[in-house]
Amino acid sequence: MSAPLGVAVVGTGRAGMVHARNFAFGVVGAQLVALADPSEAALAAAAVETGCERTYADPRDAIADGAVEAVVIASPTFTHAELTVAALAAGKHVLCEKPLASTLDEAVTIAGAAAASDAVFLMAFMRRFDATWSSVAERVTAGEIGEPLFVRSTGRGPGLPPEWALDPSRSGGLIAEVNSHDIDSIRWFSGQEFNGVYAVGRAAKRPDLAERYAGFVDLVLATFELSGGALGEVDGACPADYGYDARVEIYGSEGVAFAGDPRRGSALLIRRGEAVAEPVRGWRDLFAAAYRAEDAHLVAVARGEDEPRTSVDDGVRALEAVFAVNRSLAEGAPVTLARVAAA
Repeated sequence: MSAPLGVAVVGTGRAGMVHARNFAFGVVGAQLVALADPSEAALAAAAVETGCERTYADPRDAIADGAVEAVVIASPTFTHAELTVAALAAGKHVLCEKPLASTLDEAVTIAGAAAASDAVFLMAFMRRFDATWSSVAERVTAGEIGEPLFVRSTGRGPGLPPEWALDPSRSGGLIAEVNSHDIDSIRWFSGQEFNGVYAVGRAAKRPDLAERYAGFVDLVLATFELSGGALGEVDGACPADYGYDARVEIYGSEGVAFAGDPRRGSALLIRRGEAVAEPVRGWRDLFAAAYRAEDAHLVAVARGEDEPRTSVDDGVRALEAVFAVNRSLAEGAPVTLARVAAA
């Protein structure tokens, strides 16, 4: 039996700690050997919780650690390019959280580094590892609902992301930080690429943040034209006070398919004709098994036991759509993806 894969997690925020806990306690064939975060308090708390003894304030030191074979990049978006390129150049496998980068130039740089490295790059689109969502995707691909004609993906989060993520110039805004998974879902379920988009949005709940950060919206609707003639739609909102809501509908020429439900399980109470169900409170709960499967996939790919199910191209295509949405929001007009990619 081969030794456990040594994994470093860079960033000990919400997503980072999901991965850190998985590699510390729940992924066979892996060992959490290093944590990195510039926040001394966050790093110390993460180390205590996971039992990880190697901690680094500078993520580059974690990447250089000889015990590290794979790196999970879960730090702020504007750090992804530098750290991912460094890890790939050092021959370390990478699982990068979404969105891929802060700019398309950075995304291209990452893609070049991935192509030049012997290590593997995986884009962290965890919905692709959820048993229900992936089963629906397989049945759609098998033609059970005919040709996909329209894909609608809903993504709403109950709480605002960190402060830096509220500034679209640093994070890509709501469509990047909250709805990158929805954008990827449209590509995934349709099997088509984005041609153009028209988007509308506003700061419906937090106009005060729009005054602080140019381009901030907390409500967005984006309609995409796809390369095979299908249409796609993303509706995003954050904060959505009622809970975490991730759903997709695929309307086909011969039927319709659904994945996701804002309710947890079945109805908890039925009275006077009303069914009451507990809402899903967070993405970490809804996709807990998907995150574990995604992390296990990193181990399998690193050991040559599985072929990558996500790629840097998936991250690049999603990011191109993000910037097309933001440009459409700013201009109040449709935008082609070719125009964004050429900018």
